[in-house]
Amino acid sequence: PVALSALQTGRTGRLHEARLDDQSVGLLRALGFSGSEEFRLCKAGGPCILQVGGTRIGVSRTVASRIFVIPDPPSA
Repeated sequence: PVALSALQTGRTGRLHEARLDDQSVGLLRALGFSGSEEFRLCKAGGPCILQVGGTRIGVSRTVASRIFVIPDPPSA
C-alpha cells in the first residue's frame, strides 16, 4: 500500500486503509470511497481530487497522506 498523496495523477486503485477518525472514515464511505470501489486520481497535490464512480472527492494533502491505497498496475 502507498499513501494517496504519493500517487501520480491518472492512476487507479482501491482503498486499503484510512488512518483517520471514525467520522472521516464514515464520510469517505458515504461518498463511495471504499475498498470495493475503484477510484482514479484526477489531481495530485492539495487538494487531491479523486473520482469514485460518478463522484469527485477533494481531500487535503494532510488527509491524503493518511489514506493508503493499493494502486492498479500501470497501463502498458
